[in-house]
Amino acid sequence: MKGRSHSAKGWSRASVLAWLFPLLTSCVVSPQPSPPLPELDGDGIDVFGLGTEDFQELLTFEAEPGTVKPAEGFVIVTNLDRDDAPSAVVVRDDGSFSVALPGFPGDTIRFQVKQGDARSEPIDLLVDPSALFSTVAEDAPECLVIDPARFVALDGSGDARSIVIDNQCETSATFAAPQLRRGQGPFTFTPTSSMQIAPGARTIITVRATGTASESEDVLFLELIEPEATRRAITLTVPDP
Repeated sequence: MKGRSHSAKGWSRASVLAWLFPLLTSCVVSPQPSPPLPELDGDGIDVFGLGTEDFQELLTFEAEPGTVKPAEGFVIVTNLDRDDAPSAVVVRDDGSFSVALPGFPGDTIRFQVKQGDARSEPIDLLVDPSALFSTVAEDAPECLVIDPARFVALDGSGDARSIVIDNQCETSATFAAPQLRRGQGPFTFTPTSSMQIAPGARTIITVRATGTASESEDVLFLELIEPEATRRAITLTVPDP
């Protein structure tokens, strides 16, 4: 009979959709939130003066409980004024750690938490010439915006990342040629020559991971000549082999 509806022979479209909807939505995988990055409290790190070992001057640091959150993993400690390999220090169960590494009063020491593939932002401490205390090291002026500021993680060979230098100062910014602290990691960069950035202008440094190397991290130095003599250090990493 012509007036007979489709629903008399079976389910209507609305009924089918109502039945399928819970099944379809149950198959959708919700994106998993990324785990929080580890935290490092620079105020909890104290320098305890000088020591000696094998005719080397040593700087000794002690971090109080709660300095590293969560309390696990390692702290990578790098003397930015020497070319020694970084030290990896185990974080204690209470979030504290201690380390002694070659160095002198006046050196700048970088601390960065490493937990698996995750890392905290680095913290740089300048050791006072008296070696009795340390302060957060100053680097580029605030009007010179560098992004990423101090840490670039590359995924492995063939990966490339950009470091953007945005000159918001009222005068030109002049950089010496960038250079690596050790040069034993799989990193290259361009440009390799000195740079001058006009007020309101920006430039881009491209860093690349190429092949394999004996070390999986290094530090790229950006030496600022004008408007004031200072330095920005940017840690470069690739996954551990």
